Amino acid sequence: MSEKIRCRICGMDETVHNYRGSIDTHFFICPCCGRYELTENENINESFYIEGLASYFYYNGFKSRDGSELRYYTTKSKDYCDEYNKEADEKGQYHGRPVHYDASTVEAWMPKTLSEKTDLILIKINDISDYVGQKILIVKAEMNGLLFVKRRTSKGDFFSEDDLNSQRVFMLNYLQERGYIEFDFSKQPTEDSFMISLSTQGYERIDRLEKNNSDGKQALVAMSFAEGTERLRESIRKGISLAGYVAVFIDEVEHNEFITPELLSYIRRSRFIVADLSHQNNGAYFEEGYAMGLGKPVIQLCKKGVNLHFDIAQKNTIMWESESDIPVRLLNRIKATIE
Repeated sequence: MSEKIRCRICGMDETVHNYRGSIDTHFFICPCCGRYELTENENINESFYIEGLASYFYYNGFKSRDGSELRYYTTKSKDYCDEYNKEADEKGQYHGRPVHYDASTVEAWMPKTLSEKTDLILIKINDISDYVGQKILIVKAEMNGLLFVKRRTSKGDFFSEDDLNSQRVFMLNYLQERGYIEFDFSKQPTEDSFMISLSTQGYERIDRLEKNNSDGKQALVAMSFAEGTERLRESIRKGISLAGYVAVFIDEVEHNEFITPELLSYIRRSRFIVADLSHQNNGAYFEEGYAMGLGKPVIQLCKKGVNLHFDIAQKNTIMWESESDIPVRLLNRIKATIE
């Protein structure tokens, strides 16, 4: 059974709701939050949902206009999601793909300072713009998510609509006073919608952010994280560390499995990528391809005897026999190609 209701997270109308397999499991497709699942035993009044989830879903939700998006968020365990998606791959099923999230995932993602919020807001406005300087129409539920509007007081009571509006006005004024956005309170389409665009200074801040990220010390490692790869992981970490960079392994940070916004964000923020293709891991191939598409330097490793995919077989690759070979050879390659 399918019906249209108000979203249980952001309150937006025109949210499609249906039952998934049982009357205890509810599936939602929200224009603002994207695709997500809730069960009857989940209390959506908990501060986890109210304070962070609306913004988390607005920024990272799984949405598509043509119905091609298969992923959806669920609080079912990561193990459940992994097993479900593995079986779906083996059977060639292409219906739903669950992606785990929980309170710790949302909390880790949430920006902690006004400056961090500003960066995310400007980047998001840029991402949803079709061209430079476009005026974007954003409805109230989306604006609450965009601006990280708090829904409850420290005592747990819900803020009034006036309080919510005060938060929106403060953040919009803050961004406008610093010259990052163009916004006119007297010329809004309706009471529940906003027209907003980035200014030249807003675009300049985004450019500085991207430059700082490219000049930073973070290096993402794309590899298989299966059992037996511990020595390989630590050898790669050591080589990157010797070169003065910080290795980021996506399974060591808060993230949501599958090809997630967090993973793509880490790739964008990394100075370069190290990809070990010894296990011919599809995820590692994807991450390398995504990084190359962004123009990021990629250092490729592979164990001797493994046949690389023909698309990248000609790329200069560190072919290692033992994990102990990796640190010095990786250090030298970083010094030769990155610095």
